Amino acid sequence: MRRTAALAAVSLALCSWACGSPEPPMPRACVDTSRADYERALTAAPGTVRLPGDVPISACTRHVKTDADLQNLGVLVHTVAERLATRARAGDARAALQLGYLSGAIGAGADRSNGVAAELARRVETTSAVLVDGPATVTAALARGAAAGRAGG
Repeated sequence: MRRTAALAAVSLALCSWACGSPEPPMPRACVDTSRADYERALTAAPGTVRLPGDVPISACTRHVKTDADLQNLGVLVHTVAERLATRARAGDARAALQLGYLSGAIGAGADRSNGVAAELARRVETTSAVLVDGPATVTAALARGAAAGRAGG
């Protein structure tokens, strides 16, 4: 009997260690905010960008758990990316920096996720890819933003 109890305790300890604690859900600020909240937060790029509640953008894609969350986040983030890309194509280097940051942060979160958000990261990155052949100031700003987003987004 003691042997069974000891074996059960060891098994429980191993499972706790191997399984870890469950990942937290996606922060509500990721989808309960507006496009304007994302755009306002991105004005801090390449510095620290946070959504309301001090939520980094990468936490949104990192913690996507459901198809509904992914769809809601995708619509919101892709709308922001498209708006920034339109301004950047017109030569707005600041918009390119913010788009790069958004793309980098979304990608960084997706890289650390269970893979559910990989397609969203690819779509946002594709939105910014059209700027690679743009003016040097726009291209440089995009790259600088992407690096900052990957590092701290």
